[in-house]
Order: sequence, then C-alpha cells, then structure tokens
Amino acid sequence: MFLLAQQARRAEGPERQRLAADLNQLLAELTAEGGGRPEADAFHRLLEGGNLNGLVDADGRSCRATAVESLLALGFPYALEVRPEDLEHLKNAAVPGTRLQPPKGGPFPALAVGLGALAVQVVLGLAGLVPPGGLLILQGLLSLLSLALLTVASVGTPLYRGALALLTVVSGLGLGMVLVPDISAGWVAGLGGLVAAFLAALRKS
Repeated sequence: MFLLAQQARRAEGPERQRLAADLNQLLAELTAEGGGRPEADAFHRLLEGGNLNGLVDADGRSCRATAVESLLALGFPYALEVRPEDLEHLKNAAVPGTRLQPPKGGPFPALAVGLGALAVQVVLGLAGLVPPGGLLILQGLLSLLSLALLTVASVGTPLYRGALALLTVVSGLGLGMVLVPDISAGWVAGLGGLVAAFLAALRKS
C-alpha cells in the first residue's frame, strides 16, 4: 500500500490514475479479507500526513475516501478511530454510482424552460387570450432575482442559501396556486423552479 501510494504521488496523468486505481483495489481487497489492529494501524498511517491527498483514479474515486471506508469496514472499535476531517472528506468525495451529481448546466436550463413558459403566459395575458394576472409578473421577477443571485454567489454562502430558499418558496407557491380558483400562476415555472432548486442544492463548486 505504501509503495503504491508513493509511486502514485510521484506519477502524473494517466499513470497516476492507474496507480490510484490499483491502490483502491488493494484497499478494497484487504477490507474484504477482514482484519484487526495491524490493518487499522496501516490505514491510519496511510491517512496521516496527507499521504493520499490528491490521489484519484480515472473514475473519480478518491484513495483517501477508500482508505476511510476500509477503516470503517473493520467495525468496532476501529471505526471509532476515524478522524473527523477524514469522515468529512468521505462525505464530500465523489463515489461513482452512489452520489447524485447535477447535470451539465446545473439548475439554469430547468429554470430557463419554466421562465420561458411563464413569459409566453404573460404575453398571452397581455393580449387578452388568457386571464391576466399580476402574480405571474411577480413570480417571474422573483425567479429571475433568485437566478441572478445563484449565478453570482459562491456555493454554500448565506447569499446562495438565501437565493435557493427564495426560489424554492416562489416556485412552490406558483405550483400550488394551480389549486386555487381564479388565480393565474405559472405552474410550469413553478415546476421548473423546484427542479432548479433541487439541482442547485446538489452543487458543490
């Protein structure tokens, strides 16, 4: 394990990813065979000092995350020895096939479709073809404001979370107004906004 980790840290490009994949496979095999204190100490030595930092295979699998999972798989009492920072890395690491990832373009295409439908509805209302409603314009303006804030704010900041909450509330009300008679609201924009809010919540960077 230590030899592979050293080789991977010295390598670059595809060779680094290949060695990282070999290390991940070795860690998984050791866990499958069971283990005790010697294995736990070996995993701790790998994790200490940043020996695995930056090692990721071609599938995006972090060697550090794999080592943490291997230590957890040893069970009590070794699982209790995992450091909080290593658990946080495992939580945030990309795990192929298990972690939801937002599609390319993030939340904006979904919200753009909803706002496009809302704009058509407003135009038809102004032309007298459908019942007009000031709520439509307010819904569109607040959705656009949320979109602008989500674009300029950094992920995880209070401004980003506030914009996400605003988009969720506005979209939820727009979708819920379909059930209220005589009130015109953009249900397509509401649905698109809720989808966009869900995708925005998945964004990490």
